[in-house]
Amino acid sequence: MILLHAEDHEMFSISSGERTTAKLAATLAALALFPGELAAQGQPVETASHLPVALWFIGAGVLGLVLAYGIMRNRRRTRAEKQITEQATKDLYARENRGP
Repeated sequence: MILLHAEDHEMFSISSGERTTAKLAATLAALALFPGELAAQGQPVETASHLPVALWFIGAGVLGLVLAYGIMRNRRRTRAEKQITEQATKDLYARENRGP
């Protein structure tokens, strides 16, 4: 546990003048990084195909369907099928732990 004396604690306090200076510096940095000339001028121009975006949405949809199918199929397993799966997993781990 670290204990600070009163004198040490005062060294780390920030005065209101320093806060104002920090805010001013942050504002100037934001203005320097994002100048007004970068704002869009006029209507957006379509320059590329929508195919990659469509493929992303189709892929996400297919993945969602596959996950839903797997979850539904897994819920319908019988107790015997679950035990077979568990035993096969234990056997696989035992083989891996034995080594080559």
